[in-house]
Order: sequence, then structure tokens, then C-alpha cells
Amino acid sequence: MMLKTILDQKFKYSKIQKEKSKVIAVTGVARGIGVTHFCIMMAYYLAKQRRKVALVELNDTGHFGKIEKAYEGLHHDIMSTESFNIKGVTYYKGTSKEKLMDLYQADYHYILLDIGEGIKNYAEEHKRADIPLVIGHVSDWKIDEVDDFRIRYSMLMTKRCKWLFPDGKKDELLELGRKIGMTFHTIPYCVDPFVRKKVTQDHMKRIIGLEV
Repeated sequence: MMLKTILDQKFKYSKIQKEKSKVIAVTGVARGIGVTHFCIMMAYYLAKQRRKVALVELNDTGHFGKIEKAYEGLHHDIMSTESFNIKGVTYYKGTSKEKLMDLYQADYHYILLDIGEGIKNYAEEHKRADIPLVIGHVSDWKIDEVDDFRIRYSMLMTKRCKWLFPDGKKDELLELGRKIGMTFHTIPYCVDPFVRKKVTQDHMKRIIGLEV
């Protein structure tokens, strides 16, 4: 009887572990680099894989409120809601650390954190994430921002951390790979993050790996 109880407890524990949400945290080396745009692309990709996805705003841009307004209509009161749903993804606006703790306990396959330029306040969340991502620049005249970020937040530069760069010339990307000495991927150009393109899906699959 004792053995059965122990086995039952182990089964319940393994089931809880298996169903634990995967956390993807995305930050950028500078403001306006396209973190929110990428997060929407990633969230939509995951939702199309029949995954329950939460996209969480952890920055002060207020972009999610603007997205909600555009989607729901001019007369929609964005101040009356904390979250909204678009195409299978639940968006959480202006989320605090306290609310984030509650979301970690919720029933989601993936929780995608849009940290944007707010890494100073959410460095630990980024470091603990199952898939930590950093978006950087390809342009030579902005590469200093990549180096500055790597130095300032060296504690985030673990083997799990992946760098993302917009599509660029092959020689530029190879040079970037040599400089950062870490795993990196390219982000395909996509005007509308809700448009389903094979090239976009292939990129997202490579970034996520075998997690989906």
C-alpha cells in the first residue's frame, strides 16, 4: 500500500512537471528594435501549432493597448480590460511582477514575455526563462549597442540564450556570429506578423527547436 502511494505521488508530480508552461523571454538591445512585432509572430506561430499561448507585456510602451484598440474598434475602452484575445493568443497588458507570478500557475503551454527594453527590471525573468532570446542589430553603425548589451548584461549570456538578427547579408551575419560567439538566428522580414508564411514558420521552428 505504501509503495502504491509513493508511485501515485511520483506520477502526479511528473504530470505536473510535464504540463508546466514553457517560458520564452524576449528582449532587445535598444528601443524600437522590433521586439513586440517578433513576439506577435512567435505567439501566432505557437497558436497555429494548437498551443495555448499567453503573450505578456513587460514594458512601458503601451503597445498592447494600441493593438487592442485597433482590433476591437474606436469605441472600445482599453482601460476596462487587463487582457484580450486575438487569433488564439491571450494578450496581457502592462503586467506587473505580481500578476506574472499568477500567470506562471495558469494553464498555458507557452508564456511569451515581451520584455522589450525593460530588461533592467526583468533580467531575472529573462535568465530563468526556458528559451531566453535577445534581438540585436545587423547594421555596422549600430553594432556597438550589441556589444554594450553583452557587457552590461553578461549574466544573461548563458548557453541557452539565443541571439536574433533581422535578415542581412551572409557575410555580415557570419561576422556577427564570430563576434558574439553564441547561437544566433535570423528573423525574416514580415510586414504583418499575423500573415502565415512558410519562411516565417521555418525560422520560428528553428528558434524554438524541439520544444513545440
